[in-house]
Amino acid sequence: MTLGERIQTHRKREGLSQEALAEQLGVSRQAVSKWEVDAAQPELDKIVVLARVFGITTDELLLGEAPDPQPAEGGSPKSNPPRWYLLGIIPLALGIWMLVRGIMGLITMMSFLQMTQVPMG
Repeated sequence: MTLGERIQTHRKREGLSQEALAEQLGVSRQAVSKWEVDAAQPELDKIVVLARVFGITTDELLLGEAPDPQPAEGGSPKSNPPRWYLLGIIPLALGIWMLVRGIMGLITMMSFLQMTQVPMG
């Protein structure tokens, strides 16, 4: 089952029209329609809200999988596989830091130029 099919199934289960769901999410009815036929994908923030509206987890919505029940006492917990995608956070954080630093440098330069009243153009 695709993401669009799961959205449609849960929407109907909740007794919502495309328009009613769209209103709750702050999107157009056409956006919901495109999601349901897999012509477009909802943004991450909309996926979180969809899961809340449907009363399910984001895993259930995205993957169609219900969360695993807690292991019984005495059972060995599953080991978590490495999450290599977390390495993407490092370049993202570096990029944000460089962006903020560049903006701050630009603001400082503009302030300096205004104080010295140097014409800028």
